[in-house]
Amino acid sequence: MFPFPELRKGQDAMLDDCRTAFAAGEHLLAHAPTGLGKTAAALTAAVEVAQERGLLVVALTSRQTQHAIFVETLKRIHAQKPLKIVDVISKQDMCPRDDLDESRYGVFQAVCTALVRNNDCSYHAGYSPQFLPQVFDEPLSAADLKTLCREEVQCPHRVALEAAQECDVLICDYNYLFTPWSDVVWDRIQRPLEEVLLIVDEAHNLPDRIRLSASPTLSLQRIREAQREAGQALRAQLSILERLVESLTEHKGEKEIDGGSVSRMLDAALKQKLTDLEGFVQLLERSAQRRLQRGKVARMGDVAEFLHHWRFLKKDSDLRLAHGGDKPWQRKLSLRLLDPASISAPVFRAVRGSVLMSGTLKPRSFYRDLLGLDTERSRKATYSSPFPPENRLLLCVDDVSTLYRNRGDPLYRKLAASLTTVAQATPGNVAAFFPSYALRDEVASRLGEHGKALLLEERGASPAKRTALLGRLQQRDALLLAVMGGIFGEGVDYPGNLLAAVAVVGIPVPPPSLEQKKLEEYFERKFGDGKGRLYAQTYPAVNRVLQAAGRCIRSETDRGVVLLYDNRLGHRPYRRFLPKEVRHCTSSAVPALVRSFNGPRTGNPPS
Repeated sequence: MFPFPELRKGQDAMLDDCRTAFAAGEHLLAHAPTGLGKTAAALTAAVEVAQERGLLVVALTSRQTQHAIFVETLKRIHAQKPLKIVDVISKQDMCPRDDLDESRYGVFQAVCTALVRNNDCSYHAGYSPQFLPQVFDEPLSAADLKTLCREEVQCPHRVALEAAQECDVLICDYNYLFTPWSDVVWDRIQRPLEEVLLIVDEAHNLPDRIRLSASPTLSLQRIREAQREAGQALRAQLSILERLVESLTEHKGEKEIDGGSVSRMLDAALKQKLTDLEGFVQLLERSAQRRLQRGKVARMGDVAEFLHHWRFLKKDSDLRLAHGGDKPWQRKLSLRLLDPASISAPVFRAVRGSVLMSGTLKPRSFYRDLLGLDTERSRKATYSSPFPPENRLLLCVDDVSTLYRNRGDPLYRKLAASLTTVAQATPGNVAAFFPSYALRDEVASRLGEHGKALLLEERGASPAKRTALLGRLQQRDALLLAVMGGIFGEGVDYPGNLLAAVAVVGIPVPPPSLEQKKLEEYFERKFGDGKGRLYAQTYPAVNRVLQAAGRCIRSETDRGVVLLYDNRLGHRPYRRFLPKEVRHCTSSAVPALVRSFNGPRTGNPPS
């Protein structure tokens, strides 16, 4: 059933490990470098075991762009053994209606709900179970399904969820299983988790995605915007919330508050207006939906969503904060989920078996603990890179430190000068990834003449702008400056040796904050043994460094230079994560080393 003519080095071991884990009902944490073929190994093993035992394979990804490799691999498996395969993304992205194509997400949801309720959507109303066999004729990507459903006047998202009830393999986003509200969607699929073999792609992203999904914020400015939308009675109730938030945010900075007390205070005040907190949220939701159906912004919906989170998240694994400030947008309440295991552990306990895989899944015990995997059901495996080590020059530049106390003009000039020489010495594209936009901009403003087109990642750039920037890289004469943890530092592949050099500047350690302090304290209480700071700060930061560094070499024929600019990476606790072939040097030695590597291949680079 393996979809390719031969197994790569290390891929055979991963395939065997995946088979064992799925058959034994275990969780395999697989550190599998880029190029190993982990998708083919995991899917082959999962399909084999699932077909033998009548189980469902669910493959989860963190980004829509990662669906394609699953679909293409399954097409190859399908050619050997026919499978029923469903690829599903968000309802809005699958919707074939042209009149809703550019709608804001909230507007789309409200209009879609109203159209379906009133039977005014021809695509939804046209659904027929007799259409499903066409979906299974061959593996279809979500885009292919959308095209087919447009022609047949069927709702693609409804078709996908109906088809998921009888499919063999389901490809979907983390959100289908790992948010506080995932059970609402999963109930429509009607497949018990006990019959699921789970594959989690890019699993290093899962803890943060879970925390982000359950960490909303509500500002005083947003409440006042909602008041301007509301009718008289609702405006009076929003005024109660406004006064409460004002009283909680009179201080400077941030402080922890008791979420239960705040809820009780708000509930008691609302009862004077003949309602309670639950009734207030429901009224906000109905009023927001009416505005959204008319295509208007509905801040009332934002308020309702925040209060819904605030009421229901578990008190022992989240943090409630009040933030003071001079401006209304600075004065806010926020909820921060501390422990992703409160959401993920029940899922992993329920599924038959799982494989969590990533090229940077280290240390595996960190991810096991953070996601709440049962120790006795968990196995760990590391696989070597299949790429020739001589194709990469890996340098750690030891005379640079981006610690906050070292930041200033001398550091910015030193980094700019070194990156300028790297760009000059490298034929092709160079990418540099920074821990923040602020540091990136300081260095960018001091670059010398490097002879390349300067490309800057935009904060919050639209998909169209990101695509345009990637298109510009095809000319292979650019210097891209981006941030670690962003779309270009993790979520984008660079095939065909698109990047000839990658520089990773600094370590993206989060700045001190009350939230960070509480996170460290929580992990120390839960896991002990000095793991608080490691789990809250060190391991997430080094993962982003390694993800950015991994953008350079994407195939066995790629060649490139990877530079790590921070002397901390040569010391504990970071150095254990660096490959053995890393070479330490000073910034003054970088130009000669890079030129030698990029020159005629007659020998090793100079020492």
